[in-house]
Amino acid sequence: MAWAWGISPKKIETIPLGDYNSDYYLTLTYHAMVSRGWHVGYFDHDGIIAYTNISWPSYSEEVSARVKDNSVIIKSECVGYQGIFTDYGKNQQNLDRLLDEIIYIEFHLKDNLEQSTQELIDFIPEKQFLNLEAPPMAGKEQLRGFFSPIIPQKKYFVTPILVIINILVYITTFIAFNILLAYSSGHQFNLSPGETIYDKIYLLFGYNHRTEVLNGQVWRLVTSIFQHFSLAHLFFNMVALVYIGSLIECKLGRWKYLLMFLFTGVISGMVSVTFHDNQISAGASGAIFGLFGILLALLSTDFYERSARNALLISTAIVVGLNIAPIGEGIDHAAHFGGIISGYIFGWIAWFGFNHKNQFVKKWGVALAGSAIVIAFVSCSVVFLPRYQLKEYDSLLEKTEGMTKDLDHYFYSRSENGGYLTLSRIDKLDSIKQKALPEVETLRKLVPEFNKLNLPAKKEKEAKAEGKLVDMICQVYLLLYLEIKDQNIEKYRPKVDSLNVLVNDVRMNWESGK
Repeated sequence: MAWAWGISPKKIETIPLGDYNSDYYLTLTYHAMVSRGWHVGYFDHDGIIAYTNISWPSYSEEVSARVKDNSVIIKSECVGYQGIFTDYGKNQQNLDRLLDEIIYIEFHLKDNLEQSTQELIDFIPEKQFLNLEAPPMAGKEQLRGFFSPIIPQKKYFVTPILVIINILVYITTFIAFNILLAYSSGHQFNLSPGETIYDKIYLLFGYNHRTEVLNGQVWRLVTSIFQHFSLAHLFFNMVALVYIGSLIECKLGRWKYLLMFLFTGVISGMVSVTFHDNQISAGASGAIFGLFGILLALLSTDFYERSARNALLISTAIVVGLNIAPIGEGIDHAAHFGGIISGYIFGWIAWFGFNHKNQFVKKWGVALAGSAIVIAFVSCSVVFLPRYQLKEYDSLLEKTEGMTKDLDHYFYSRSENGGYLTLSRIDKLDSIKQKALPEVETLRKLVPEFNKLNLPAKKEKEAKAEGKLVDMICQVYLLLYLEIKDQNIEKYRPKVDSLNVLVNDVRMNWESGK
């Protein structure tokens, strides 16, 4: 059995009608679908739309029969996302079973087919929820061919443009990133304490980061949507964007869809800023989860036909559940949750706008309400979120570590190359008095600075531990000075050893608790 492949796997059969009446054939198709237990959502002179039953191996396919140019085009297409982008033969099986059933129905209805056709036509309601001009799969129907996901079309226009922008941004960033990385190997970059060259370049290209956003660079919430860390990161995000975009862009309309993509992307980026202290983040996944949230909200209403709604709901729940589970390293779960929750809210706003009688609300409601929500959320976050002094902490750490190394040289008479200097007691004592003791005093004055910094809870605990370490190290050096001055090892050495044990214990406990 032939398997269909792609983001929207499908199988198509064209049945030439010749002199056969198209209404007769659609009547046979209708009864065949009902006989199979499928749920017919649309029936008219131009065709039929039905949905297969939901089961463990299949969470429904859309089967349609469309009259065109004296033929009937029968198509079976997967409604939801399919693992490994294949239908496992389900669509071909649907077509085979349907065609076999049509032959069976024709045999039994051949004597009163005209009457059965007329009865069915008389039963057609004037207004139907679905129609063949805009079926639930209208966007996914555009995905035919290898390059179709990046070709703008009538019912699939904004999504391919977003995909193209993301690809172009990645290529440009990748080239520039490697040029700067190569350049940095032979030149000195001005890096902040604790900052790597990778961090520097990422921030240069507009990636998202808490400190910069809270200091006014809110534009990063937009630019980071179009940045990705790797080709795999880009690929899987674009596959998800094509899938969800093909489902809802044609339903929302181009501009509403684009705005809600950006709205949920910005909010998810701000949520990421809220929950991460010092993590550089980027990617379209927050906005993509926002689109899934919009779809979930619309599936909670009668926006979609019931049979299509059930299939899409199961499929979407599976995709979201697998991707939003808080497991795995390097995944921005905060952005994912922020995206899907904000998307769900925007989905209901869109639904309210679609059903409002006021034309102004119908046209501008999503844009105005969405803008107000985004501005309010980002503004409140920038105003009320604490600004952590992580750079100041790294700078303080670097300074105290440097001073500790200097004191080590003075007290243990070590040279810059790691060897030991031979100094008399008088010379060593003089060196300690002139250089080391003032440094010890300066170092001790830095101890309270560790407790003054505004830091996240974990870093605050670490800073307090570092402050205690620095204070104990200063005590060690003062005792060593007294030991040399008084020439009394027996008096001071036990205290020095005891403090060194405490210093090592604090360091070991802290390292094991990280």
